Amino acid sequence: MAVAAPPVAPKHIPVLGHVLSLTRDPIGFLQNLRAHGDIVTFYLGTRPVHQINSPELIRQVLVTDARHFSRGKIFAKARQLFGDGLATADEPAHMRQRRVMQPAFHHDRIAGYVNVMREQIDETVGGWVPNKPIMLEQEMAGLTLRVTAKALFQADLGQAAVAEVYRSLDPILNGLAKRSMMPVELFERIPTPGNRRFDAALRRLLAVVDDVIAAYRAGGVDHGDLLSMLVTHVEDDDEVRAQVLNILMAGTETTATTLSWACHELVRHPDVADRVAAEAESVLNGRIGGADPDRMTYVDRVLTETLRLHTPIWLLMRTATATVRLGDVTLRPGAEVMVSMPTLHRDPALFPDPTRFDPDRWQGQGATDLPRMSFIPFGAGGHKCIGEKFAWAEMTVAVAAVCARWRLRLRPGHQVREVARAFLRPNGLPMIPCLVDTAGSAV
Repeated sequence: MAVAAPPVAPKHIPVLGHVLSLTRDPIGFLQNLRAHGDIVTFYLGTRPVHQINSPELIRQVLVTDARHFSRGKIFAKARQLFGDGLATADEPAHMRQRRVMQPAFHHDRIAGYVNVMREQIDETVGGWVPNKPIMLEQEMAGLTLRVTAKALFQADLGQAAVAEVYRSLDPILNGLAKRSMMPVELFERIPTPGNRRFDAALRRLLAVVDDVIAAYRAGGVDHGDLLSMLVTHVEDDDEVRAQVLNILMAGTETTATTLSWACHELVRHPDVADRVAAEAESVLNGRIGGADPDRMTYVDRVLTETLRLHTPIWLLMRTATATVRLGDVTLRPGAEVMVSMPTLHRDPALFPDPTRFDPDRWQGQGATDLPRMSFIPFGAGGHKCIGEKFAWAEMTVAVAAVCARWRLRLRPGHQVREVARAFLRPNGLPMIPCLVDTAGSAV
C-alpha cells in the first residue's frame, strides 16, 4: 500500500476497479494515465497497482533501487509453471544464471549465429510465391522459432517438436498475461475453454522440452550449443527445462512481433522500404556475412523506430520488497508498480509527433538529447534482456532480406490495429508479396 497516496485513475468502479477500462482499451487507458502525474494508481479489482510514468522514477525502480523490488506477478505466475529460469528468476538466482549463460550471447558467438539466421531467413523469404497471399505474422513467428532452435540448440529438434512449440507458446503466453491481470486467482481454476487450452498447451510444451533434454542426456554429445552447456553444467533437469522454456519464450515472440510491425511500417512507407533495399544492396552486395548487420545504420534506425512505436512488451510489473520512496510517494513492501513501455515511448513530451513513424528521428542531436530511460524496449538494469544483440542481428538480417527481394502489399480492405495480449501485436497482417525488379519497383 502507498503511504502518500498518488492520484487514482478516473472511472474507478467499486469492487471491479479499472478492470473494464483495461479490458476495453488497455494501451489507451494506460496512455491517458500519463497526464495525471509521475505515479498514478489504478485498481485490478481491489488490488492497487501504481503506474510509474517519469523516466527518472522508472530508472529508480529498474536500476538504482532494483534490489528493493521483485519481478512482479506475471513472473511469479511464470515461475509456478516453468520454474526459475533466466527470464523469470529473482535475485540471487537470476545473477548466477546470467553468468552461466552470458557466454552464449557474446558478440563473437552472435556473429557466428548470423549464418544460421541467414539460412532460416532465406528459406522463409525464398519460399514466398509472387502474388500469393501470406499471413506475415505467422511467417515471422515460425521464422524466429526456427532461428532460436537452430542457433541455440544445434541438434535437430525435429519438425514435429518445433511445430509443437509453435502451437503451444501462443496460448501459454496469452494465458500468463491474462492471469497476471486477474483480480482474483480463483478464475484460474474455473474450467473455461481458455483455461483448458492453457493447461493442455502447457502439458504439450513441457513434454516436448523434456524429450529434447532426455535425448541430449542420453546422447552425451557436446553439440557446442547452449543446451549442451546446460546439460553439462547443470545436473537438475528441472532447472535445465526452466532455462530452455525461458529462452523459447523470450527468443521468439518479441522478435517475431517486432518484425511483423516493421514490415507493416515498410508497407505504409514505401520510401523507407526503398532506402532499406538500397542500403542492403550497398552494404551487403548480395551476401549477408557475420559483421554486416552492424554496418546497416539505416536499418538500425528503422528497427529502433519500430520498437519505439510498437514496443512488443507492453508492461513490466514489480513488487516492492522494502519501503521505497518514489518522488513524493512512499511505497510499503508488497506494493505493486508497473511500467508501460509503449506509453512511455509515445509520450509527446519525449518524442514529438509520437504516432508518426520516422526512422530519422534517431539520428543527430534529437536522439542523444533524450533523458535517460526514455527508450527501454529491452528493459533496463540487471534484468535487461540478455538476448538483445541476438535479436537485433536477427531482425536486421530479416528486414534487409525482405526488402532486397520483395515489396509487400496489405490485403485490400484489411484494417491493421494493435491487440494487447501477451505482447502488443497486430491483429493480423495478410500480405501479398511482389517481386522487386532490377529498378527497385514491385512487379
